[in-house]
Amino acid sequence: MTLPFHAALTKAELLDRYAKGDRNFERTYLHDIDMQGASLHGIDLSESILTHINLSGADLRGADLGWADLSQANLSKADLRGAILTRADLNQANLCGANLLRADLSLTKLDHTKLTEAVMPDGSVHQ
Repeated sequence: MTLPFHAALTKAELLDRYAKGDRNFERTYLHDIDMQGASLHGIDLSESILTHINLSGADLRGADLGWADLSQANLSKADLRGAILTRADLNQANLCGANLLRADLSLTKLDHTKLTEAVMPDGSVHQ
């Protein structure tokens, strides 16, 4: 049986590769890193382990976060318009004030997720 491999990256490594045009960070391990306000438009972080990461205010428009573990992540006020969050784990994550317009939340785990003031995929604002 083969176990999944998750490449551990530092914030500096990810931002450097992203600045050089790399968008494929599938199956990356970024645990407990502060990426507040980062511009990561169109990044592929599918199947990544992103627990406890701070992505508050980040630009994640069109990002692929499918199957990612974002449990206990801070995504408050993040721009997730059009993002793919299919089967992502957002348990206990903070999405207060996040923009999820047209995001794909199919089969996403949202247990105990904070969604106050979040713009939902259909354009409604969560109370």
